[in-house]
Amino acid sequence: MSYVPDESGENGKRFRSLMETYTMYMFFLTLALMYPNPRTERKRKRFIAAFILSTVPSLVIVSADMRLRILRGDMANLVRQSIIMVSLVFTIIKLILTIIRKKELREIIDEINEDYETFNDLPAECQAIVADTIKTTKTLEKTWIVILAVTASSYPVLACACTIYSQMLSDDPKRFMVHETAMIFLTEEQKYQTPYFEAISIYSLYIVWVVFLGFSGYDGMFSVCILHVSLRIKLFRHNLQHVLDDLDDIPKIKANIAHFVGQHCAVMRLISKIQKCFEVWLVGIFFNAVVQIGMALIQITSNAAVEVATVAYSIPWESVQDTGIKRSVAIIIARAQTPINFEALGMLTFNMELFVSILQTSYSMYTLLRS
Repeated sequence: MSYVPDESGENGKRFRSLMETYTMYMFFLTLALMYPNPRTERKRKRFIAAFILSTVPSLVIVSADMRLRILRGDMANLVRQSIIMVSLVFTIIKLILTIIRKKELREIIDEINEDYETFNDLPAECQAIVADTIKTTKTLEKTWIVILAVTASSYPVLACACTIYSQMLSDDPKRFMVHETAMIFLTEEQKYQTPYFEAISIYSLYIVWVVFLGFSGYDGMFSVCILHVSLRIKLFRHNLQHVLDDLDDIPKIKANIAHFVGQHCAVMRLISKIQKCFEVWLVGIFFNAVVQIGMALIQITSNAAVEVATVAYSIPWESVQDTGIKRSVAIIIARAQTPINFEALGMLTFNMELFVSILQTSYSMYTLLRS
């Protein structure tokens, strides 16, 4: 951010607040090797290649573990491993996309910079809209980073807490991995022994750090872009309200309309750039949601409950003379046929209706951004 506003007035204070937001945000982008700086392009490519190569062992280990879970029919642990696999693959894809879409990403950042250079000259009403968007952007970015930090740190913190508790209070002390997985060339006993346990733990912490940086950078950039598009729309919508303020000045009205059309076209071009830059990521997010919800639905709505009812019906309950036992079997059959659903905070029920609702909401958001 090369532009330094006049800090003597209110506009300068407001713009400085924006600079703080993007300084914080670009810090994470830079750490994630995603900031498209032409002066460091070659170095950035080397670092990204090194990052990707450093994650290959983790991909191999998790893939081998997933293969083992499939052979054993262990769906619960297969889903657990798939979460790590999807997160890591997503991070790699994002790193690659920052190279493939470096031109579009750079253009978006430059356009955002140029827009904010002009915002100091806007009327007070428009600057109030800008200030509100700055506040929203800062809040969302901080919230997003905190959520990612808490989620990422939960793996090592839980492993550390369980290990300390087991070592201090358990009669049979155990060690817990940052992420439990079967290790290639190591037995279950060997992977908990020194120095294997320490080496695996350090490498697992590194993978958690890489994933955190990938999600805090690329995903956060999308949020910033969408919020900026929203700001641009609010500004020309505000201008549209004053297009016909002077009904007697026809040339001015035409100029106002032409200015509005120009602003609208500029926003549409920005949306096209954002779409081109993030379209692969959006497809990935969609398939990730489909796979994750699909796996959850498979486990929740599996035939296990139906099989319980079938087994209960198949036992020779009709040969029993006691009516109480027959009534109990009937209750078991009826209860087993009741759908099993998970709820989140009493508001969201994870079932097929929620899956359809997510698709509809996502498409509605897409059409809103396209309109």
